[in-house]
Amino acid sequence: MMLSSGFFKFSPELRDLSLLEELEKNPEISQRMLAQKLGVALGVINSSLRTMGAKGWIRTGRFDHRRQSYFLTPEGTVEKARLSAQLASWRLLHYGALKETVARTLRDMESEGVERVVFYGVSPEMEIAYISIQGTSLKLVGIVEDDEIWRSQIIFGYELEPVSRVRDLRPDGILITSLTETDRKRRALGDFEEDKSIHLKEICFP
Repeated sequence: MMLSSGFFKFSPELRDLSLLEELEKNPEISQRMLAQKLGVALGVINSSLRTMGAKGWIRTGRFDHRRQSYFLTPEGTVEKARLSAQLASWRLLHYGALKETVARTLRDMESEGVERVVFYGVSPEMEIAYISIQGTSLKLVGIVEDDEIWRSQIIFGYELEPVSRVRDLRPDGILITSLTETDRKRRALGDFEEDKSIHLKEICFP
C-alpha cells in the first residue's frame, strides 16, 4: 500500500513504516533481506537506515561479531505509531478507488476471453483482487510469488507457488497484483510477454 499523494509509487512514508515494522520484529534482519521484503534496491535500504539513525529513530548494535543489528529507539516507536495512523487514514480514503481499479482490470480480462487467472504478488492489492474476482466469471487457479521470497503457505485456500512454476497452473491470464516492482515482475515472467495466448495484466491507474 502507498500513502497520501504517493498512491502510485512506493512512498518514503510507507517505506519508513515498513522498515520500522520489520526491524521491530527482527533486529538482526540483513539489509539484503529487507530489500527483498520491501521490493526496493539495496542502496535504498542502506540510505534509509542511515537517515533513520541520524533522526534518532534507530540505533545499531551487535548480537555477535558478525551481524549488525538495528533497534528502535523510543523516538522510532513514536514515529512508527504516527506512520501507522497515517496509513490507516490513507486506506480509508483510497480503498474504494483501488477496488474499482482492480475490478475494472478483471472485467477487461473477462471481456478478452480469459477464463483461468493466476495472481502474481502477495500484497494488499491481491486481497482486493481476490474479493473482486468473486463478482466475475473468472476462475482463480493459483497465486504465485517471486522465487527469492517464496515460502510454502496457504493463501485463500491456494498453495502459494514460486513464479517459476506458473505454467504448471495452466493459466490463460496472469494479473500482477502488486503496485511495486511491476517491471521486474514482468521480466520474471519471461516468455509470457511474447505468448499471445496468455493475457498479462497489471493494476494500472489513469
